[in-house]
Amino acid sequence: MISGSKTTNKDIVEIGLGSIGKIKIMKALAEEARMITIYTLHKKTHLKREDIKRNLDDLRKIGWVNESKLANIMYSINRENEFVNRLTAFFIDVGYIDQQ
Repeated sequence: MISGSKTTNKDIVEIGLGSIGKIKIMKALAEEARMITIYTLHKKTHLKREDIKRNLDDLRKIGWVNESKLANIMYSINRENEFVNRLTAFFIDVGYIDQQ
């Protein structure tokens, strides 16, 4: 989460959904049951790597994405986050992602 500042729910939603790139990243991560690399995100979203990195940084700051440093840096959606769960449910309800 963003620390040292009073972040409102409005701020979190605007940061999390502020670009088509972030929406594509959240979709790609929601469709995966495991952690994935930037390379995999690039293949799934067709976004530029620098855009992916910048968007992941924002999504990590608001707690929507987890990062782990294994052999490579790996990313996963934060399924314990209420915003993420509601967003994923919305994606499923409107047919943006398949039922998991």
